[in-house]
This record gives sequence, structure tokens and C-alpha cells, in this order.
Amino acid sequence: MKNTIFILLLSLFSPIAFAKIQVAATTTDIAALVKEVGQNQVDVFAIGKGTQDAHQIEAKPSFMVKLRSTDLVIAHGLELESAWIDPLIQGARNPKLAAKGGVLELAGELDPIEIPKGNISRAEGDVHPGGNPHFQLDPLRLGKAAVIIAGKLAELDPGQKDFFNKNADQFQKQMEAKTKEWQARIAKTGVKEFVTYHKNFAYFCARFGLECQLQLEPKPGIPPTASHLMSVIDQMKKRKIKIVLIENLYDDSVGAKIKTDIPNAHVERVPVSVEGEPGITTNQQLIERIVKSIEEGSK
Repeated sequence: MKNTIFILLLSLFSPIAFAKIQVAATTTDIAALVKEVGQNQVDVFAIGKGTQDAHQIEAKPSFMVKLRSTDLVIAHGLELESAWIDPLIQGARNPKLAAKGGVLELAGELDPIEIPKGNISRAEGDVHPGGNPHFQLDPLRLGKAAVIIAGKLAELDPGQKDFFNKNADQFQKQMEAKTKEWQARIAKTGVKEFVTYHKNFAYFCARFGLECQLQLEPKPGIPPTASHLMSVIDQMKKRKIKIVLIENLYDDSVGAKIKTDIPNAHVERVPVSVEGEPGITTNQQLIERIVKSIEEGSK
């Protein structure tokens, strides 16, 4: 009887010790990472879908309701989601999220690239002052992000610290091993450069020694124009670029024009987030999908 009363009191005064941590991830990529680290000790939901542009998620009231019972929000950061996640958190009126540490932003902790120099303005398009936030296609940064997430989850549930750290360490080692395999496979293709729609591949290209400086957007966030598309096609011919990977977040109608002008070009619509297409439920599966596209495009 005494033991029963003790357990009842403990459950009343230490709810975090028995309840799963409730996490909201801004994207499916981060939700997948949280699942790797938190496993059965965490409930996580993604606000954005894998087929949505994370710059432009609608701040629906239904998300505010879900955030009212959330312990932590994890975001890419570097202003990728600031237009909609800030209003959602304000609308949720959840003291946990409003407090310092209620939102964990990852990209700024992962050695961001493409940090603009000098004065920037909206005339330059959708430029992020702190650097490129799209780290989800870099396996090594994903491994580091898992470690950061483990540390944060351990703050919320210290009793599971070893569990979270072990899972993050295991995931990081998997990413390190897969990076070596993917590097070898990409090197074998002979591909040096490819074209994308937006700068979603910047970290992927930097990690695997590829160039992807040509975008179908004339400026970040600006849809392709006829003159810019002709310029891209001209550069593809001069630089013998054969592969165009169009993120499936965007309109791919320009792909037909490229195929008309360069018949042997490999133009493919690809996912750039977990759940971006059926069957891709993990970060590893997503990167594997991209590597296979490059292998196929090189033939």
C-alpha cells in the first residue's frame, strides 16, 4: 500500500519522468532526426510537410492548438521559418515555448555556409543574413544535429540522458559511414556539377565536392524568367552540365524547355525533404535518393 501511494505521489509531482517529451519540429527532416534520437521516449510532429517549401508554411490556428501542449519546438533557424513559426508560438500562448530555451534552432550551430557579406536587401531575393539554412542534405551536419538534439532532450528528461546520447551517437556513426560510401559512388559517376531550382543542395554539394551554383531561380525566392532560363541553358552547354535536379517543392515546367534545348540532359524532379515522396521516411533514405539520381543522370 505504501509503495502504491509513493508511486502515485511521484507521478503527480514529477510528470516529466513518466510522460513522453512533446516536440514540434518545423520540418519533416527535423522530425525524422528527433525520432532517431528520442525514439519511444518522445512524441514529435512536423508542422510542414515534406512537399512544402519551408519558407512558406501557413500559420494555421490548428497548429497553435497543438503547440499549447508542446514542450519544445525544434527548427532549422537562420530565419527559414521565422515568418510563420513566430506567430504560431505567440498564438499558442505556451509559457514553455515563450521561455528562453523553448525553441531550439539548429542551423546556426552547424557551421552555416553562404553567409552574405556587406549590406543585403530584399532586392537580392530571399537571402538569409545568417547563412543558408538548408542543411538537411548534409549527412555529417545531420549527425551533429542529432547530438545537439540529444543534449536538449536530456535537459527536459535527465533520466533518459544516456538513452538519447546513445541514439545520437549511433546515428552520427551511421551518417559518417554512409558519407564515405556516398562519396565513393558520386566520385565514380564523374559528375562535377549540376543545376538546381533553389539553393537546397548547397550543403550536399559542398560535402560531396560538387558544384551547384547554377539555379533556375534568378534570385532566391524569385521564379524563373525566360531570360534567366536561356542564360542557364547557355551555361549548361558551355560547361557541359548534363544534370538538372528540380526540387519537387517547385513548378518543374521549365524542365521541358531545358530538354528541348539540350535533349540529352537528365532533368528530374526530386524530393529534398523526408516524406517528400512515398517511401522516404528517414534522413538516410532521402540522401540515398539524391545519390541515386546523380548516378542515373550520369549514364
